[in-house]
Amino acid sequence: MAPSKAYYGKASDWVPLSTTLTTCTTTNGPITSTERPGLVHRPSVQTRYMDMLLGLDEIPRLHNILASFFTWILLAGYVVFPATFTSLNRSKNLAQAAVDGNEFEKSVLNTVRNAPLVWIATICCILGASGMAWLWWRWRSNYIWVINRIFMPGLLNSLVGLISTLVNVYTAQNGEFSVTAKVTIIATGICASMTAFLFLVYNNWALSRVKSEHDKEVGQGRRWVGSTRV
Repeated sequence: MAPSKAYYGKASDWVPLSTTLTTCTTTNGPITSTERPGLVHRPSVQTRYMDMLLGLDEIPRLHNILASFFTWILLAGYVVFPATFTSLNRSKNLAQAAVDGNEFEKSVLNTVRNAPLVWIATICCILGASGMAWLWWRWRSNYIWVINRIFMPGLLNSLVGLISTLVNVYTAQNGEFSVTAKVTIIATGICASMTAFLFLVYNNWALSRVKSEHDKEVGQGRRWVGSTRV
């Protein structure tokens, strides 16, 4: 008689085993016996990478909203800063009326246009960077979340701010760097470098190690279950 498949326990914990029905003929008639091999328990594999994936659902929605807000407010600061750069083109008539044109241009570059915007841009940058640092420290153990929510958006926004500053310098200031332009380039450059460094460390080293350990442990579990079926 053909063997039939039987399942024991929960589907997630047990593997199917074959039950063989054997028929024997005696003087009193046929006797059917059932041979059931011992139950084999499949090992439960719970890796650190799986914990991180499951941990994404445990992070409060408020923190996801704050992560988007802080990265956006940082970008807003980068965008506002170029509006404070002094334009040499708008000061050309005054420069011609000055006795020493070169010295006058230097003084124009050292002045700040729309001074209140400087404070607004500074507050936005400090608030955004501080909030991102706090969220990174709070969820630093979940590499997936900090990469996707903190480092990647922060890096992209810093690059956008850096490009916007350079475009403004070479269009409005004829390639001359004012004080605020230099400060903005330094700030965006530092932020871009830090986020790029942390992104590479977390993505190419820390998360890669966790994924390698996950593949190794899952592979061992599959080989163990396969060996029990032989």
